[in-house]
Amino acid sequence: MAIQDILEVRERQATYASNIFSSGQLRENIITYQMLCDAVEASGIKVQRLSDDELLDPEKFRVGQQELVYQLTQVQHSTQTDLPKVKHYPTREVARMLGVSHQTISRWIAQGRFIGVTRPEPGKHVDIPAAATLEYPSGVTVRISEAAKAYQLRMQGAAENETEDELKFIDQKLSAYEAKYGPIENFMHMSKSGELVTSDEDIDLDVWKYLLKRKEHLLG
Repeated sequence: MAIQDILEVRERQATYASNIFSSGQLRENIITYQMLCDAVEASGIKVQRLSDDELLDPEKFRVGQQELVYQLTQVQHSTQTDLPKVKHYPTREVARMLGVSHQTISRWIAQGRFIGVTRPEPGKHVDIPAAATLEYPSGVTVRISEAAKAYQLRMQGAAENETEDELKFIDQKLSAYEAKYGPIENFMHMSKSGELVTSDEDIDLDVWKYLLKRKEHLLG
């Protein structure tokens, strides 16, 4: 966008803002505001978002709308060649993030609950951008980027819990082997010298060595 156009928007930003935020519903205007903030930030421009209290203040929200309209004009002007790609998620991945079925995601797309996301034609594949906002049937809204972060944290926590449980199991088994045979070095010496006489002892040694290697791997 040429500098003259940017200056013109600066002068007429109140008019442009009123056209963009034309809904009579406060909730819809807030969703629009959040989506536009996401779009501007995706281009690398930092947005000073209004707080919840400011969004509910008519005058502060009006001023915030006008400032956001001006920042939109900076998106194209600030960088023409190196815009970061907006991440998109397949619908099945979004279903896993939100803990619902793939059919539910498809139904929500058809109902227009993913603001700004539409399926080009019935049965046509569609990805959901990270900046999209989902409005649940209850009226609660969530940005997909935030849902993705929460899902990653849950998966990380689950993996850490599984590791802790496995380490506890390994420590219990190692303690049991040491109580039964003594230090593993002595047990390995007995194996090399032919002092182990049962197949169960050979198996125990193999399992013991595997558990030690597995513990080392888990602890990094």
